[in-house]
Amino acid sequence: MGSPTTALVLAATLTLAETGYALQAAGRFHLVRSTSGSRGTQVGERFVIEDPRGVFYAGQDRQVLVLFEWQGPAGRHRCEGTWKDPSGRAVFTSESELISRGPRFGVYWGLSLPDVVAVGTWVLEARVDGEPAGAHAFQIVAGQRADTAPLARRTLDVAELYQRGLAATLTIEALDSSGAPIGVGSGLFVAPGLVLTTFGAINAARAVRLRTGEGRRFETSEVASWNRHDDWAVLRTPAAEGQPIQRAATEMVVGDRCYFLEAQSDGSRVIVETTVVGRSAAGDLVLNDPANDTTHGSPVLNEHGEAAATIAGHRLLGATLLDIHALGDAAPGAGALWSSSRARPLGPPPVPSTASRTLQDLENAGEFVRPLARIPHFVQGVLGTGVEKEGPVPVAAGQRSRFSRGDGVCAVFVTWTPARKEDASVAFEVFNEENRHLGGSEPRRVKLRPSQSFVHSWSIDLARLKPGIYRVDVVLGTDPVWRPFFRVTD
Repeated sequence: MGSPTTALVLAATLTLAETGYALQAAGRFHLVRSTSGSRGTQVGERFVIEDPRGVFYAGQDRQVLVLFEWQGPAGRHRCEGTWKDPSGRAVFTSESELISRGPRFGVYWGLSLPDVVAVGTWVLEARVDGEPAGAHAFQIVAGQRADTAPLARRTLDVAELYQRGLAATLTIEALDSSGAPIGVGSGLFVAPGLVLTTFGAINAARAVRLRTGEGRRFETSEVASWNRHDDWAVLRTPAAEGQPIQRAATEMVVGDRCYFLEAQSDGSRVIVETTVVGRSAAGDLVLNDPANDTTHGSPVLNEHGEAAATIAGHRLLGATLLDIHALGDAAPGAGALWSSSRARPLGPPPVPSTASRTLQDLENAGEFVRPLARIPHFVQGVLGTGVEKEGPVPVAAGQRSRFSRGDGVCAVFVTWTPARKEDASVAFEVFNEENRHLGGSEPRRVKLRPSQSFVHSWSIDLARLKPGIYRVDVVLGTDPVWRPFFRVTD
């Protein structure tokens, strides 16, 4: 080894579950994350650092484990890790070979710490197949470690996560005035007698029927709070029904692994393992694996089985579940549930007042809008500041959900991939926050043909809009199929 102060004691490789990442260029390796600690354990095919930290104490800690996780092409890979002491001198090189079955894989290496070791900042530099693949720095310090570190939370295996998710996830069936079902969504208990779901799951309903993972059923028509343009609602249910799931203390970040239970056509649920891969233009965290419409409103669990968010398509509605504020006391829709920019300590939410509204009250107040139709022709839509047409396919520029009047226009950009032959018309409509119709486009006739993808775009003159929140409905025939909200400022 060439140095009495360090000794490599282990090296291990692991192949992580496939996540479906798309590479920007073949042969390139993207470091998803690196983690160090003094203890680790194998959970299925994954290695988990039990006490993640970046500071280690000479004479007390006996080893440093460093875990790297990469995104790259599947196959056989040769990984190298060069340990450098505080002087920058390379003291050891670890080598490992692995065969990854998917585009996400990783390796961990260990450094033993004798009683006498160089203090300062150490660096482990990684290479994969000869290419630089990231570095991880940690500190070794002198002195006594305060024995106040919190106990490491246990990482659950997939079977435990499924049971935790099943107990937390509800199926929500919207019913019309005759009791007939008009839509299905998902939700979760966030406090005794309170269920969080999407506003879309209750839109146009007179009552909702809730079913737990264990098969218990009950109905309610009471709404404690809601926000239509942020797409959430809190239902009030019998207090004896359901136990809230523990909420995550910190928000998820890009690269984090997470799980949700996807609804199946027969009413069952299957667990989906996915990864946070980015942020949307609106600041929402984006998942690698989208969920079907019935799954929207389901809790997203972290590796410890805690609820970290709720799901809506590719995106998460916020990143950290917060305490529920003034439900029933504030103006309707004013209470904040989720935030992607701040986190608060866990604890029981304040007990809301008994005041609530019924679904009939929401309809009478004009809160409900035409439900979205589930049409397979629609792929996705975005809002932006314009449309770039220089390449082979037009794309939306400046994607966002917040505009200033100085931006000039808000471009509505929609992509279609027809699932069957059909002739129809396409249009868009604009509404203000009070659901008043402000205008729209003339319908365009379109010939939908299978596998012939195409795009539509429209422009909204922002100078003609006052500051506020607005809604766009993209309509195919007579049915809205996509509904974004956007804010306009001076």
